[in-house]
Amino acid sequence: MKNLFKRLLVITMALLTCVSAFSCKKKQNSDDPNANVKNPYTFTLFNFGGGYGREWLDTLITRYKKERAGKEFVVDGVTYDGVDFDVDSEKTTMASMVSNKVSYDIWFQEQVFYNEYVRNGNVFEPITEALTTPNPYEDGVTLERKLTAQQKDFYKVDTNGDGTGDTYYGIPHYAGYVGIVYNKNLFETNGWYFRKNYDKSELETALDFCFTKDLTDRTPGPDGKANTDDDGLPTTYEEFFALCQKISSTNVPLSWAGKYRQEYLNWFITALTANYEGLEQMSLNYSFSGTAKNLISVSDSGVVTQLDDVQINGAQNGYELSKQAGKYYALSFLEKIADEGWHSEGAYSNTYEQTYAQSDFVKGTQDSSARPAMLIDGVWWEMEADGYFDEIQQGLGRNDKDRYGWMPLPCATEEQATTRANAIQNGGKGYTMMDTHNSLCFLGKGLSADAKKIAIDFIQFAYTDVSLAEFSTITDTTKAVTYSMDDTQKAKMSAFGRSVMDMQEKADIVYGFSNKTFYQLNESNFSDYKEMYNSSYTENSTTQKIAFDQFKEGISAKKYFDGLYIYNKQLWNSAAIVK
Repeated sequence: MKNLFKRLLVITMALLTCVSAFSCKKKQNSDDPNANVKNPYTFTLFNFGGGYGREWLDTLITRYKKERAGKEFVVDGVTYDGVDFDVDSEKTTMASMVSNKVSYDIWFQEQVFYNEYVRNGNVFEPITEALTTPNPYEDGVTLERKLTAQQKDFYKVDTNGDGTGDTYYGIPHYAGYVGIVYNKNLFETNGWYFRKNYDKSELETALDFCFTKDLTDRTPGPDGKANTDDDGLPTTYEEFFALCQKISSTNVPLSWAGKYRQEYLNWFITALTANYEGLEQMSLNYSFSGTAKNLISVSDSGVVTQLDDVQINGAQNGYELSKQAGKYYALSFLEKIADEGWHSEGAYSNTYEQTYAQSDFVKGTQDSSARPAMLIDGVWWEMEADGYFDEIQQGLGRNDKDRYGWMPLPCATEEQATTRANAIQNGGKGYTMMDTHNSLCFLGKGLSADAKKIAIDFIQFAYTDVSLAEFSTITDTTKAVTYSMDDTQKAKMSAFGRSVMDMQEKADIVYGFSNKTFYQLNESNFSDYKEMYNSSYTENSTTQKIAFDQFKEGISAKKYFDGLYIYNKQLWNSAAIVK
């Protein structure tokens, strides 16, 4: 009896081992009578479990499994019927996973040091055919047609040494924009919209007269068009600061995740910089090749002087980009917020997580005067705050997701604001948005040729316009590829999601990468903004200082800006930079 029990225990443990493995894929074996049993082929799949969640992925998988059901195919000599996916959805960084040699068949991950991992040789499986062959689910359209020229140049790698890109190892995943979310309900209730034809002098002498509750009496807003969603919103730094002053009499103007303020505020001032510099000049920070046209110096009294243009040759003088005007203006914007205290207490706290900031923003605080009117966060914030919206839905019976909007970033000068509005009115790209997250879909190394065909089929299914629109309607965000949505599809998004989509359609997008050799050899230094906004104030210091903390401690934007040049010149001359 004991021997029988032991045999049963061994059999049970063997079965449990098979179930718990990444995937129990049957292998062809001529001695195995069950070698050709038809069952689903299972892929292991990793999804970064951050703000975008996994509902979009579960919905996509359900549709794809239905599409493949009843269609037999052979993988390594074994016949299968349909597919399945063993999904892990965790907030684990790509760098740590590569370091620990974690492997999956299919990945959806962010902050991917693409060229570094291409050179590694053990991370990516080439997927060129996924992008260049006609998509069987979309009238023969190739996925490559949905990439911008910059994306094609970057992701199509030269593997044969002839200087021409020939191999793709991934396709962009979601778009990671960081900016300002505003509470439309609070703005309307309190009349925080700028009044049409107000007198600029009143910003200093009679601030209250600059604002209105009247929907028909708002300024045309950043896009310069009347009767659009941005009517009455600030167009310049000057107007934004006046708005904060107005809000501060009753509420907290701004909030963000104090615990992660270095990351969130670096992303934010990078977005402000891109907003000033535009596509061509901002992209120099990744190509390190071209003419820098917006370099400045700043006097102790704050006078800005335009410097001569400089030809940038990355390995020799890329640090000259530290003098870009957009960086100074972005820093001065944040300095003003810090100096005036136009932020929540949590914004300067090492324990105030993004979920706390989102909760206070959505649900309010016990002290109504402490309720933030605006939140600096990523476009993914609504998905992260979903539980708070559910609480309001259950408690008050209303859908609060239609109470928020994505605010166009203000321009540093009136001249830029006018240029932007004119471009939009003429059907051009008036905005410049910065994708900060380098998110990627790719296949893990080692898939067999048969399995890879099915995995590529899944990727092509995932990047049809139908699937891309589905992602947007579920997450209220956008994918980092080119596609459009009609009004019926947009109606399924929240008001916030529609404002992100509408702005993206009027924007040039800057991606934090390039195909230039200097960038690719130093990708981990430049792709996640560690260096762009690090500063030191002496030639002997390499201390990295958080800009916001320095401003709270009395350091000026001018001093921090000068320190960018000191820090980056030292970096260029150090062993950390590969020449």
